[in-house]
Amino acid sequence: MVGLMDRFQRGHHKSAIVIVEEALHLLRSSPIRLLTSFYLGSIPFVLGLLYFWADMSRSAKAHEYNTVAALGLTILFVWMKYWHFVFALRVRMLLTGNAEYTWSMSRVASIVATQTLIHSTRFFIMPIAALMVVPFGFCYAFFQNASAHVNADDQSIKSTITWAWRQAKIWPRQNHLLIGIFWIFGFAVFLNVSFASFVIPQLLKTLFGIESKFTLSGIHIILNPIFWVSMLAITYLLLDPFVKTAYVLRCFYGTSLESGEDLMTELNHLINLAKVGASGLLFIFLFCTPLTADADSQVQISSKELNRSIEDVMNRREFAWRMPRDSLQNEKQESKGPIAAAVDWIFDLLVKGVKTIKNWITKFYEWLEALLPAAEKTQKSSDADWMTSVRLILIVLLILLLTSLTFVFVRIWKKRRTEPSKYPVARALQLPDLADETIKADDLPANRWLALAKEMIENGDLRLAMRALYLATLARLAEKDMITIELHKSNRDYEKELIRRVHEKREMLAIFSKSLTTFERFWYGMYKITRSDVDNFAANQERLLAVAEK
Repeated sequence: MVGLMDRFQRGHHKSAIVIVEEALHLLRSSPIRLLTSFYLGSIPFVLGLLYFWADMSRSAKAHEYNTVAALGLTILFVWMKYWHFVFALRVRMLLTGNAEYTWSMSRVASIVATQTLIHSTRFFIMPIAALMVVPFGFCYAFFQNASAHVNADDQSIKSTITWAWRQAKIWPRQNHLLIGIFWIFGFAVFLNVSFASFVIPQLLKTLFGIESKFTLSGIHIILNPIFWVSMLAITYLLLDPFVKTAYVLRCFYGTSLESGEDLMTELNHLINLAKVGASGLLFIFLFCTPLTADADSQVQISSKELNRSIEDVMNRREFAWRMPRDSLQNEKQESKGPIAAAVDWIFDLLVKGVKTIKNWITKFYEWLEALLPAAEKTQKSSDADWMTSVRLILIVLLILLLTSLTFVFVRIWKKRRTEPSKYPVARALQLPDLADETIKADDLPANRWLALAKEMIENGDLRLAMRALYLATLARLAEKDMITIELHKSNRDYEKELIRRVHEKREMLAIFSKSLTTFERFWYGMYKITRSDVDNFAANQERLLAVAEK
């Protein structure tokens, strides 16, 4: 089962392209204060670095105040790293929707000290990692993750380093693809910025006659190192918010493997959307509902409708005693065939159903009207008829919406009720593939694994037979509550769990350790397996299960 954890992580991560797209969307839809917090810390340091570079390389008296200048640049570096932490914190708040973060002087001091001490080592570690090539991606992710360590109240150096390194080791392929994408994108940005900085002053001189140091220097500007350092600084200011947002997203999904925070965030987002939708429907309903209904006004009904209503009421069964006896007898004497009688019965039933539904809608409408304040009911409206029609349409739409939601929830509930019963049937109909690394020991009971091992031995497939015997052992130990079968656990995890739970059974632990070594040797190694090896392994498994039964 080596590699199952890596396969589990690969199945639960997003590709580098998706991370880049989400980071770009997050920055585009974010409020202005998000980028403000980044540039508030980065621009002073970049300007100070450019000034320090130019002054130290050209000034004849640089040796007299280089110490003070370096100290000022250090203070700007500390300032920048603090605001990088604030930027990462606000990005995570946008992701989770949680705006609760308590600031205090002690917490600010802890953040400043931790971020400064960790990132100060970057100037030594990153060049060494670049020379060694392989550790560069992990070290780059580590320092980006250190700025994104915003989900803990205590910002200690040990906790930040441990957390950042654990996140750096998750999904290495995604990490290196992100680095490659940012290098390619950064190179393109660098070329565009350099070309624009050289061409735009020339265009301004040609079109408007504006002279500048760029135009006076001409082609010699590209020979000035400060020009290229300035272009690199501008590229950093444009690209680094994008990079930090992507690594905050990466850390968010990495920590969600254990906490499930991404699912909770998505659920809260759906709940907020549902609240907004419900509020919008309520606002539309209240806005379109005629708030002016004259209690004293009389509904105008035509005489034909009134006569038809009176006739319908008088023809009801409870008023039949008022009708003349002769007319009733004449109606009874009218003979109808069976088909006509059945059609009439069905038609009468449909009419009664429609009337019943109409009465329900009327009662529901009256119930909604009763919810309105009394002062609003007594106001007059010249558009009462039109507003009533709109209100009826909205009521029908609201009923359809509630019906649809009820249907969806019922389907989901039925699906959750029926899904657990499908898997045992599927297992019973089709045996698992022993060569598949994703099968678990609890896919079959222990006796079925033993029967499958016997079948593999008869077929001459000794390697799969040993795998079936090992899975039978794990299944039996799980039945005895000595271990818990999980897809992400390795063989050594089961051994540690067994030691932790039944540490008093030393004989069983020794047999299990020996059997595990034998199984991994033949399953993952290139050793040739014989029938005697399988028999010895089966004998050890029988001894282990016998000791487990005691």
